[in-house]
Amino acid sequence: MVLPLEERGAIGALIGSRNWSDFPLGPPAAWPPALLTSVDLLLSSHAQIVLFWGPDYHAFYNEAYAPTIGTKHPRAFGRPARENWSELWDDLGPLLAGVVRTGETISAKDRPFQIERHGFREEVYFDISYSPVHGEGGEVAGVLCIVSETTGRVVGERRLAESESRFRNMADHAPVMLWVTDPEGRCTYLNRSWYETTGQTPEAAEGFGWLDATHPDDAEEAGRVFRRANAAHEAFRLEYRLRHRDGRYRWAIDAASPRFDETGAFLGFVGSVIDIDERRAGEDRLRASEAGFQAIANTIDQMVWTTLPDGFHDYYNDRWYEFTGMPHGSTDGEAWNGMFHPGDQERAWGVWRRCLATGEPYHIEYRLRHRSGEYRWVLGRAQAMRDAAGRIIRWFGTCTDIHDFKLEEERRAFLLELSDTLLGHPDPTSVESTTTRLLGQRLRVARCGYGDVDASGEIVRVARDWTRSPEVTSLAGENRILRKFGPTTIEELRAGRTLTVEDVRRDPRIGERFLETWDGIGCQALIVVPMLRDGSLRSILYLHEPSPRRWTPDEIRLCEEVAARTREALERARAEAALIELNASLEERVRERTAELERTSEVLRQVQKMEAVGQLTGGIAHDFNNMLSVIIGSLDLLGRRLPDGEARLRRYAENAMEGARRAATLTHRLLAFSRQQPLNPQAVDLNKLVSGMSELMRRTLSGNIRLETVLGGGLWSCSVDANQLENVIVNLAVNARDAMPDGGRLTIETQNAHLDDRYAAADIGIVPGQYVLVAVTDTGTGMSPEVMAKAFDPFFTTKEIGKGTGLGLSQVYGFVKQSEGHVKIYSEPGRGTSVKIYLPRLVGEHEVTDQVAAALPELTDPSAELILVVEDDESVRRVTIEAVQELGYRTLEAEGAAEALRLLAQRADIDLLFTDVVMPDIDGRMLAEEARRARPDLKVVFTTGYTRNAIVHHGVLDAGVRLLTKPFSLEDLAMKLRDAFDET
Repeated sequence: MVLPLEERGAIGALIGSRNWSDFPLGPPAAWPPALLTSVDLLLSSHAQIVLFWGPDYHAFYNEAYAPTIGTKHPRAFGRPARENWSELWDDLGPLLAGVVRTGETISAKDRPFQIERHGFREEVYFDISYSPVHGEGGEVAGVLCIVSETTGRVVGERRLAESESRFRNMADHAPVMLWVTDPEGRCTYLNRSWYETTGQTPEAAEGFGWLDATHPDDAEEAGRVFRRANAAHEAFRLEYRLRHRDGRYRWAIDAASPRFDETGAFLGFVGSVIDIDERRAGEDRLRASEAGFQAIANTIDQMVWTTLPDGFHDYYNDRWYEFTGMPHGSTDGEAWNGMFHPGDQERAWGVWRRCLATGEPYHIEYRLRHRSGEYRWVLGRAQAMRDAAGRIIRWFGTCTDIHDFKLEEERRAFLLELSDTLLGHPDPTSVESTTTRLLGQRLRVARCGYGDVDASGEIVRVARDWTRSPEVTSLAGENRILRKFGPTTIEELRAGRTLTVEDVRRDPRIGERFLETWDGIGCQALIVVPMLRDGSLRSILYLHEPSPRRWTPDEIRLCEEVAARTREALERARAEAALIELNASLEERVRERTAELERTSEVLRQVQKMEAVGQLTGGIAHDFNNMLSVIIGSLDLLGRRLPDGEARLRRYAENAMEGARRAATLTHRLLAFSRQQPLNPQAVDLNKLVSGMSELMRRTLSGNIRLETVLGGGLWSCSVDANQLENVIVNLAVNARDAMPDGGRLTIETQNAHLDDRYAAADIGIVPGQYVLVAVTDTGTGMSPEVMAKAFDPFFTTKEIGKGTGLGLSQVYGFVKQSEGHVKIYSEPGRGTSVKIYLPRLVGEHEVTDQVAAALPELTDPSAELILVVEDDESVRRVTIEAVQELGYRTLEAEGAAEALRLLAQRADIDLLFTDVVMPDIDGRMLAEEARRARPDLKVVFTTGYTRNAIVHHGVLDAGVRLLTKPFSLEDLAMKLRDAFDET
């Protein structure tokens, strides 16, 4: 459906609103079909169209044309053309008239017109096509003008032409070679300088002929660079050798930029070619110089760098990159400052900026990040290089690794400061506190402390320590068992080697089962420096970290040096403190020392007296035993032969035997005091021994005396002759009973004890260490100090005549000393007495044996067994022979070793050798050894009243020896012989 003209856009609305009364054809409804069709056509077109109709050339145009006439629209629509195009009618009128007259189309490109459309006259350009429009009668009724304004293009082309003219004029007079290309890359212009320089003609040079003037070795690369830039529409820059008209090649630099029009379309390149042969030669010389500089810089140990005058770093030698581990070029510019320690960056940057501003030499020490990640101290130096006018043209600098020197300097300064500080702290406590604080702060650890190791080497006590913050637990005042930290680590300390652990969970020396101990003190990394005295671990200096840490050799070395200085300072402080104390109480100490010497002398005299009395009594006891052996043996035999009806004779014999036995007891006590009785020590549990004596003790004590036993828990074992110890306890109980005639309480107590150096120093012969204590305490009359001083003397007694021999406590003293123990009396008159016996603790693996009473063997008639009796005392030998024969054995006798050996050689049927120990020339032990060389299976029983170390050493019976002490009863003899024969 075709819309009416009035509804065809803005122009249609204009047609509908206009008053057409002045139009010769009237309103549109009356217009001829040719006009209506032409107007409808132009209104539908997007081209710029104007229709001039009728003899007056009434103007009809579309919206596309309206802008070309400016302010003439809409006034010109439907009006005669002469009214509105009056300024150019002399030009336009003939054109229209020619079309009407000839009926032919008139066309033109860039047809100029002079028009006023914006209030002033201007020259415009159009592409025009004026065609005739025929009416119904075939006449030319109008002219249809299709136009396209080209004013902008025409003006632009004119300006471009003028510009190119000016450019060419300028380029031809320029001191450099200039050229221009089209979008395809063909060279369309080269200036006069190009032709004068190269000798080429325009025909030879334009297009791509310019490449023929480049050096054959450079032409291919130059063409490739140019074509790539032309395709990318990008600027380029290249250097090549250009042939001059004299045939020589000189280096030139060719640089160009792309050209674009106002629409962004690529127009080609404009470029320049400059002779750089002299500059290139200079650059070659400079490169050679720089290469030489770099070669030299890379041969020295220092890091070398250079900067531009403004401080821009543009070169580092290989040492820099080897040290830092950074990629080449990554630290150029200001990036070098990032390599500094964060704590040094601001200071170093400030010094560098000041040097750049003033030109003064650069000199600074700072920490530079090493490729390992740690920061190392370096010395930075730089000097400005100036030109003839004094202007800075470059900076040359070096960095020298001074880390080891710096650490050594800091270490010495720290140690000097530490020594000076410690001189101001005379007491050991402040020495330890100051050392741990300064060292902990120096190495930035969480905890630093000092600990003393006890005499056993098993426990360390932390006297005091320093912690980095309150969150870190202090170990001060704690006792720690060393072996709980791992035996391997502690052995290193005891060997005098510094213990260094970077991660307790990864160190194989720690072991997983000891991690709990380290976790308990919040320690994952540590340094422990041992301090030994006389080859034993006595103290430690330690550093702890709550997380893994890599310790450097310098840190370990510093700890060891601090430990050595601390030990010296502590020894000095302790010596000074001791000297001060000595000076303050010198007179008192002299008096105390004099009194101590007097006490020691008195103790020594007492020991010497006891030793002399012991030797005397031992010799007497030997002679008594021999005599008692004859008496007891004879009485024993007499008793067996008396008729049953001789009651009075038997009573006489029994009385004599009782006296002899009491005399034998007396000699045994003398031997015990002289520490010459043979002992058979075994591992003994004193708690069991005391418990087993309860019934015996109750029978010994009076009914008005209450017996109490206090047995220590976890009691150690001791090595002692159990039978003799029982005798000692019974003797002490009897003395206690006699001291409590009105009744009281007797307490037998056992416990573990430790005698320290101070206690041991108060008495001669006491060895410090661990002991098992048995104490017998009564609530009796007690002793005065004078009585206690003589209590252990033999034959000293406070009892009435006939009530005691004075050998009870002497026997206790001798037995304890012979057992390598110690005995001490504590007593107060009217309050009671306590006798404490200290027996050495038995260490190592052992088996405690229970005391079992031996059964008396039956006296049989072993007539098949032959016994050789050797005794130098004839009386004793005769009684012994009769006693052995009484037991049913066959006998041979010898009065000495020589005769015994002869009989043994003659009689192979001798089953047992019964010999005295103490004999002239060859003693019994030597006789037995000589006999057993020939008769290894020979059984031996020794008898003696005094051992003299032949079969008893240090009071202890030698292993494997069977001994019967004189005097002995017939029952004792029978049991000992039977035991020997029954032994397998």
